[in-house]
Order: sequence, then C-alpha cells, then structure tokens
Amino acid sequence: MNASTSRWTRSFPDGAYVAVEPGWALCVPGRPAPQHADAPAVQVTSLGVTAVVQAGWCWPIPEAEVRRAVGPVGAAVAVTSAITDAPRVELVRRDDHGTTVIAAAAASAYPPYTAVLSATVDAATAAVVARAVAGERGLVSVVYRADAPGLPFDPDALSRSAALGVVIAPDRSVTATTDVADWSRHDNEQE
Repeated sequence: MNASTSRWTRSFPDGAYVAVEPGWALCVPGRPAPQHADAPAVQVTSLGVTAVVQAGWCWPIPEAEVRRAVGPVGAAVAVTSAITDAPRVELVRRDDHGTTVIAAAAASAYPPYTAVLSATVDAATAAVVARAVAGERGLVSVVYRADAPGLPFDPDALSRSAALGVVIAPDRSVTATTDVADWSRHDNEQE
C-alpha cells in the first residue's frame, strides 16, 4: 500500500485505530501495555490488613506497525497520535455489583502515555488484584480514557478496534481496556 497515493483506515491487532492520508498517519493507541518489558505491570505487597498496589503502564502508538503497513514510503510518513489530552488511567475492579475504581492517575501528555500509580487497599481488594495478576480473567482491568477530536471515522475499523478493547465513541472519546490477567504470564516470570 502506498501512503502517498491512497487513504485508508485500519484497526491493528492490539486494537489501535489508524487513519492514513498521503504523508501522514493519525493513530489511537491500542490496548494498554506494561510500562517496562522486564518488570511486572502490577505488584501487590501485603501489609496485613492492608496492602500496597503498585503499577506502571503505557499506551503506545503503533508507529513501527504503521510504517510497515504503508510500505516503501513508510519512513516518509509523519506518524502522530490522535490523542489531544493527558489520558486518565484507572485500575478497575469488577464484580457482581459492577465496577469500582481501585486507583486512578493522569498519564503523561505525550506518547507512550506512561502512567504509574501506588495505592493502599484493603486486604480483600488486594486478594482480588493478586488473583488477577496470577491470571484469573474478569477481575481487574487497566482503563485509559482520552479524547481524539480530529479522528476520521470508518465504522468497520471502529467496530474491529472496539472488539479488541479500544472503543471510540461518536464524540471521539476513547476508552482502551486491558484485563490485568493478560499480563499474568509476564508478571509470574519475574518471581
């Protein structure tokens, strides 16, 4: 595909949404990822009746993948983020009664939108987070929320991104979600 003569939108395998015009690409990052490849994304330290949950994530735009997708002119394409604000990041617990925000923080205002948080939680919440870190799905998620006001819409690509955890609403608000259990293999390798 030659970006200098074609326009397209696409959902990437991690849920990233990309709109390419001649000479540039506008990207919404995919699902959040661990901040460091060599450290756990979420750690729980028990203090008896309470515990400390520490976490570090990022939300990178898929620059290398976009350059490969546009082909031979990839190096000349300006790959930029569609996100216009500092994303809000939440560590969210899910149960039969709905969702509860365990902790929240603002991410950096530029890619890869790094966020770090530390929160003191009760023993019951710590136990749920520990189960999620051990690989039990559906308990704890990382959620990034931001705005992408200038983003072109392609209903098919938007639908594919949503199925992969990156929902872009008609008002161009973005919600990207990853289950903490998706990182359990990585986290357990560090023990």
